Amino acid sequence: MKNSTLLISLVTLSLLTLVGPIMCRAGESHAKEQASFASPDLNNARMAAAQANQNMKAGQGPQAGQNISGAIASFTKAANQAPNSADAHFALGEALARAEHFQEALVRYTLAVTLDPSHTKALYSRSQLCRRMALHAQAYKDLSQLIVLKPGVADYHYQRGTVLMKLKNITEAYRDFLRAYELDKKYPKPTLLWDKEKETVATKRV
Repeated sequence: MKNSTLLISLVTLSLLTLVGPIMCRAGESHAKEQASFASPDLNNARMAAAQANQNMKAGQGPQAGQNISGAIASFTKAANQAPNSADAHFALGEALARAEHFQEALVRYTLAVTLDPSHTKALYSRSQLCRRMALHAQAYKDLSQLIVLKPGVADYHYQRGTVLMKLKNITEAYRDFLRAYELDKKYPKPTLLWDKEKETVATKRV
């Protein structure tokens, strides 16, 4: 009985030894097949994005409106073909913002940030669009996240200071303006001012 049990164990071990590499090779083959199936869409997305970039660059001439529309169409195609690409949604957001389709641009920036929370370009573009749309609380959140991701960038502090002024948080705005000045002297030096009714911040160049 013991010999029978030992024999079964040895056979099982031998089978596992043989099947293991086969399963690994099968997994590798399946992964390659998946990559080959995915590559046409990815290639098409890249081609669509390249065409859109050309349209965006040409969007300064007399046919600017037509070129921007073409860029939006191409970037939309790229985003549809690569729906999990943060860059694709960001690029479409840029084209939409340029065409002043602000609500749609906001959606695309948000998709980009959702897919990649550390996408600094999408965060910055969304913060600027939110400022334009008077969505100051969201702009503040995005700029704060940028400061966490890339500390030491003067512009982020200056932009956040501007947003804090809109939110009536004068003291924190002053700190951000001062930090921007400390990081880069091209930014104006802030001064806290008081009058009888309210506190405010003034900036002056030195």
